[in-house]
Amino acid sequence: MSGDDTNDDRTLVAVANDLPSTMNQFVGFTSKEESDLILHIRRTVLHSDEDSTNDAIAAPASTLSLAILDFKVERAKQKYAAESFEEAFYECWKIPQEQRPLEIWKIGGECCKKLRVFAVAQRWFSEAIHVCRSNNSDLNVKLEQARIARFFNNYLAQYPMIDMRVDQRGKGIYSKRVISPGEDIFTDIPLVHAQTVDTLSISPACATCTTSLLTPAVYFETTWSLDTLSISPACATCTTSLLTPAVYFETTWSRMPEKLQRQIEEYWPPITLVPCSFCPFELYCSETCRQQAWDSYHKILCPSTNPETMELFQFCASRQIIVRGTWNSIFSPMILAKLIAMIVLHVVNSVENGTSSKGVDLTYAHQFQQTNDGPLEQAKEIFSEFISSGDPTYVRTIPRMLKLMHNIFNHPSMPIQYEFNELEFSYRFYQIACNAQSFSSPNYAATLYTRFLLNVRQHDRTGLYVTLQPYLKGEPADQVFGGLFPLQSSLNHSCDNSCEIMDCQVTPEVAGIKVRCKHQLKPGDELTINYVDLALGRRARRAMLKRAYNFWCECQRCAFEGDDAYSCTECKLLSPSIDNPNPNLTNGNIPYRKPFPACSRCRNAWYCSPNCQKQAWKRGHKLICKDWTKERSSSSAN
Repeated sequence: MSGDDTNDDRTLVAVANDLPSTMNQFVGFTSKEESDLILHIRRTVLHSDEDSTNDAIAAPASTLSLAILDFKVERAKQKYAAESFEEAFYECWKIPQEQRPLEIWKIGGECCKKLRVFAVAQRWFSEAIHVCRSNNSDLNVKLEQARIARFFNNYLAQYPMIDMRVDQRGKGIYSKRVISPGEDIFTDIPLVHAQTVDTLSISPACATCTTSLLTPAVYFETTWSLDTLSISPACATCTTSLLTPAVYFETTWSRMPEKLQRQIEEYWPPITLVPCSFCPFELYCSETCRQQAWDSYHKILCPSTNPETMELFQFCASRQIIVRGTWNSIFSPMILAKLIAMIVLHVVNSVENGTSSKGVDLTYAHQFQQTNDGPLEQAKEIFSEFISSGDPTYVRTIPRMLKLMHNIFNHPSMPIQYEFNELEFSYRFYQIACNAQSFSSPNYAATLYTRFLLNVRQHDRTGLYVTLQPYLKGEPADQVFGGLFPLQSSLNHSCDNSCEIMDCQVTPEVAGIKVRCKHQLKPGDELTINYVDLALGRRARRAMLKRAYNFWCECQRCAFEGDDAYSCTECKLLSPSIDNPNPNLTNGNIPYRKPFPACSRCRNAWYCSPNCQKQAWKRGHKLICKDWTKERSSSSAN
């Protein structure tokens, strides 16, 4: 190898390893990946002499003559054609960045894809798009493919029966083999989650693992003040229900004799309540869940650290999902705050430094304010695969929540400055609105209640079950959480969905969801779920999808169902006009039409003639013709 190459090697080692620890954090993730790749190629493929003492300037920093540039471009193309991808990428890399033509950026990206260094491939395709200076759909697809491979490679290795593809419509998940009905395809755990505000006090749960924490006191009596309502009645980490008898039995609990209360508590499934060590606003089912929540987000959101969060906890405790000027969504605003807190703490944890008294790093706050390719941008990438689509002016209808979030993340206690402006709020809001999936730990509140009754029937000999009858009010409502799941969020919609989503205890400590096959999938078939209620008619479903997700559904069911009885679903012929039997009740300027007969089975298609009905049946209506009101919904939490 030349002296230049050896000096390049030293330069790369310095970039990858020899920088001071604080500065090393500010080297872009892709740059280190690229440095590691070049070092690997030099040492294992090109066998460079690492101990050479040549001090020449690194080759990528030199300007090449036109003749040498053409020669290197041609050599890179030859190496790529010969499938020598390491050497081909090395030749691309040796060309100074400012001199690399579009073709070299594309070849370099393709080489990195083949070598499975997807972060570098993503950067090279991104640079190719920049050099192209025009909308190149092929490059856009390649960039998205590299992004998908980078973020989902571990998932796809874990579940070999599925593959993720990207085309002009976007990404989707496809079957690689025959998948039978009832077969579980994959499981997924949320990156961030929060209990829906309308189930907070009804069904307390571990805010971490989602397990129910229903206790006798919670079951039998609702005596909570605003302060006690603010305590999260679910484990914030594992989503376990924290339902107690006092919540279940409501006001009757305090009127019960002490002996009866002791009997109920004896047979109630054991529940461990672990509050936050610094505030009364979050409750957990174990010390492990408490510590996990503290490390991942709560040290930023705990009112003992940031008093501005007090108002947010109190709002969630009020169990209101529609408050004019403040909030208007079924998912909790707490999930939005948790998402930002996780980004901030990811940045803090990526920098080696001193810490404050409660473990929050304050040393390098000023260094992150205007960093475009540093730890902050890397932390944001954790959630970059969740789409965000919606009306950007919506945030102006809830200005109080915007102000509250701005105050929280601009409080002096924050370890870094996070600019939470209107644009950022809108982007994160729609990330959650478009992707939040409802779920919970299978350790539901109803499960605790059922175990309680079973214990009473099996072990009590004092007639307790009969004594309890006046107090029992049936199964309690279960805890419901909304979460962002990286793999599940890549499933596209179909009104004739091939998969359904179910709650799942993924590990003994972690709750999530599993995706189960509804009907047989062949290799190449897309896995789909439903985003809206399947019992709705075609027009209502498509309108909701357009409004919430910004697309018109063109699935097989929408293709073979009609909007109403006044147009033939098959040939689109309008029904004949007839005399209006109630002219005083309708607009006389609109023709009154005779409705066409509906399909007798599904009642969602109308035909002008038996011939049209037979033709539609043969073309595909038979595949989607059923009573959709009986279908189980797997729609998202929003």
